[in-house]
Amino acid sequence: MNISVFFNRSVKMKKQLKTVLFGISLMLTIISCDTEEAQLAFNDIPVVESYLILTKPVSVKIARKTPYDYNVVLSDENLDLLQVKILFNDQIRLIPSVGNGEYKDATFIPQEGVTYKLEFEFNNQTVSSSTEILSKPVNFKQSVTQINMQGIDFSTRPPTRPAMPDPVKLSWTNDDNSYYMVVIENMESAPTAINDYGDREPPGRFFRNAPTQTNQYEIQSMHFQYYGRHRLILYHLNADYAALYNDTGNSSQNLTNPTTNIENGLGIFTGINADTLLLNVIKP
Repeated sequence: MNISVFFNRSVKMKKQLKTVLFGISLMLTIISCDTEEAQLAFNDIPVVESYLILTKPVSVKIARKTPYDYNVVLSDENLDLLQVKILFNDQIRLIPSVGNGEYKDATFIPQEGVTYKLEFEFNNQTVSSSTEILSKPVNFKQSVTQINMQGIDFSTRPPTRPAMPDPVKLSWTNDDNSYYMVVIENMESAPTAINDYGDREPPGRFFRNAPTQTNQYEIQSMHFQYYGRHRLILYHLNADYAALYNDTGNSSQNLTNPTTNIENGLGIFTGINADTLLLNVIKP
């Protein structure tokens, strides 16, 4: 299992996951035609991003909610001088700052099934959230371990599209209607594209589905863009992550804050577990 791919690819995932990662702070604006009203309405609260992962050290990122009106006076809280704590099993761990609003503890590895509570003070309020790492997906299976893919023949007019292989069927046990998400990533260091993109920018090397409460997923062959080995990663998610993922965000007609599980703050503090299968895409 290589659960780290979900996080190592976070820069690209931010563009696709709507507002799930740190870019969420960009959408947290309060629109007002009157500066004084905006100053009164704005609440200076932190935006938290933290994923607890088995075998990975605890990491917490903290940013500020962004006001629309730059005349708003923010609190004097220093994002690098907060007392960030995680409480569990009658223990308290103080997470040290590494700068830029990020807190890490290389010796703190979270465990499955333990409830963790994040807590720190910000602008005279206690910011907190609780989560746990759910169980590893059970009975994660695939219908095939290899598929043959032929690229589009652009030498003909119109281009000839080859017959597509059957979808790759994934299945797992989901007796309690938990949330799951599938991420597919090409593992090759220099993958060969299935189709010739010419001067166009080639597509990304991973794709995913939205969180689902089902126990199966079909990967359509057309979604594969490269030959080689692929990771098929199944994430077992807490409901709070799924809610934030599916949040439609703010607009000028909807000035509510997005979904969050942070008390006196915004963002996400959640545990994630995963299992991984492998698939090879080859040229006939």
